[in-house]
Amino acid sequence: MSLSVNFSTNSKDLTAAHQAVVSDSDDTNWLIYGYEKGTNDLKVQDTGDGGLEELYDEFSDGKVQFALARVIDPNSQLPKLVFIGWCGSGVPETRKGFFNSHLSEVSKFFKSFHVQINARNEADVEPELIMKRVSESSGANYSVHKESQRAQPAVTPVNSVYKRTEVPDIAAMQRESMKRDGPPPPVGTTYKPVQTAPKPLASRWGSATTNQDTGAAAVRAERERAEKEARDREEQAARDRDVKERQRAVEQEQQYKQQQAQRDAEESAQREAEELQRQRQQQQADEERRRQQAAAAAEEEEREREQEHQRQQQQQAEEQERQRQQAAAEEQERQRQQQQQQQQQAAAAAAAAAAEEEERQRQQQQAAAEEQEYQRKLQEEQARQQEAERLQREEQERQASEVVTAHSSAHAAGSNVLSAVVLFGYDAGESNEMTLLEGEVVTEIDQVDDGWWFGVSEDGKKQGLFPANYVQLLEHEQEQQHAIPTPPPAPAAAAAAPAPAPATHHTPAAAPAAPVEDLGQTAIGLYDYEAGEGNEISFRENDRITHIEFVSEDWWQGAGPDGKSFGLFPANYVELQH
Repeated sequence: MSLSVNFSTNSKDLTAAHQAVVSDSDDTNWLIYGYEKGTNDLKVQDTGDGGLEELYDEFSDGKVQFALARVIDPNSQLPKLVFIGWCGSGVPETRKGFFNSHLSEVSKFFKSFHVQINARNEADVEPELIMKRVSESSGANYSVHKESQRAQPAVTPVNSVYKRTEVPDIAAMQRESMKRDGPPPPVGTTYKPVQTAPKPLASRWGSATTNQDTGAAAVRAERERAEKEARDREEQAARDRDVKERQRAVEQEQQYKQQQAQRDAEESAQREAEELQRQRQQQQADEERRRQQAAAAAEEEEREREQEHQRQQQQQAEEQERQRQQAAAEEQERQRQQQQQQQQQAAAAAAAAAAEEEERQRQQQQAAAEEQEYQRKLQEEQARQQEAERLQREEQERQASEVVTAHSSAHAAGSNVLSAVVLFGYDAGESNEMTLLEGEVVTEIDQVDDGWWFGVSEDGKKQGLFPANYVQLLEHEQEQQHAIPTPPPAPAAAAAAPAPAPATHHTPAAAPAAPVEDLGQTAIGLYDYEAGEGNEISFRENDRITHIEFVSEDWWQGAGPDGKSFGLFPANYVELQH
């Protein structure tokens, strides 16, 4: 067994208890360590939050214990750590011999504390005594936290020659502080007029000279000087008293520390002498015990050696017979296993060949079925794409034909040709749209929809669709429109147009709607849908889908809201319009 303290066995518990005590956020304010029975393994005997009164009951006369407590310093009101090394009067002498070395090791484990107490009986661990030691260790018995802020005296240079500090006479200092410098000067009872000198004449250039102070100013200055000197003397006396009190407190603290250090040194020297004597006695007893144990061990070893020799001879004979029998049994077992293994290998080879052939045939059948299914799906997909492309081409051709027909009809009307001036510039977003420049004139306007018109530029170089609220009809066209009754409004345009800029001063006149177009079966989008395949269409909530064909119960086919796309869409994403 090692003679030093073992912290590793219960290191987690020891560290956790120590951290709980030193932490201000934990309620635990004391711990006590003890030894595992018969070893030097340190363990946590107990912890608590009841303070020194609760810790007092944990010390035992027959044990060596180490305690750490967190208390509040009565002077500074700050937490302080107290380390207590306990060696009870009933501890065996052999255990007492290791107390000093173990105390040093445990103090290193705690790392830092403010007060250390070496205790041997209950009187050394009284809570009042411990708090007194804590109070004395913190210095003078006054707290800077409770003093009001005041001006500090000026720092004076320190003499280079040591001067012995005399013990101050407190009573004499108190009597001296009660004395006064003397009675104040008497005040006259009769009034004495003060002659004032005439004021100096001011120069015409703004300057004046003064040769003497007035009498009143001189009297006032003298009175203020006397008052200032009195205040200075009182302040200096107060500073001197404060400095002396602080010096006296420091000297008392130093004297106490010197006396305490001397007492600790004497106690330590006495304990070391006693410990050295005990160690010598223990060493002699240990040497005698080891000598006797060595002699007994030698005799026992010789006797055991002889018995071991006889036992080995008998075991050797038994082992030889056992090996012979085992070799014969192993040979029989080997032959039997060899025959069984040959039979199993033959059966396994036949089963493996049959399974391999069966798996090969299954894989061939599966590959053929997968190829057929792939070809079928590929053909269906190609047919569906071709049909969708055909329908899309037909729809585009139909729309282009309708636009050309409408334009031709409007142009042939002759007297009903409309012209407008561009209010805002517009960049064409589609191939069938026309770019507008602010201020230019657009002629041959065909109001194909409420929001989109068709027209030709004045120079005839460009034509196409444009937003109606980007232009303003010329006045004679507006007058003609007022004379023509307005037909019912047409459905929303198929092409999705970008939002126009807001008009500030001009509002475009309403244009007559185009004839109602046959859009077939129509539906309104209930939810947003993004196409997942090339043969599908995308739309948003409230978009209109036209020319619907019911290809199946779940999937329909129709023209998208942009008027250009044609494809499949889920039926449950729209609401059919009747």
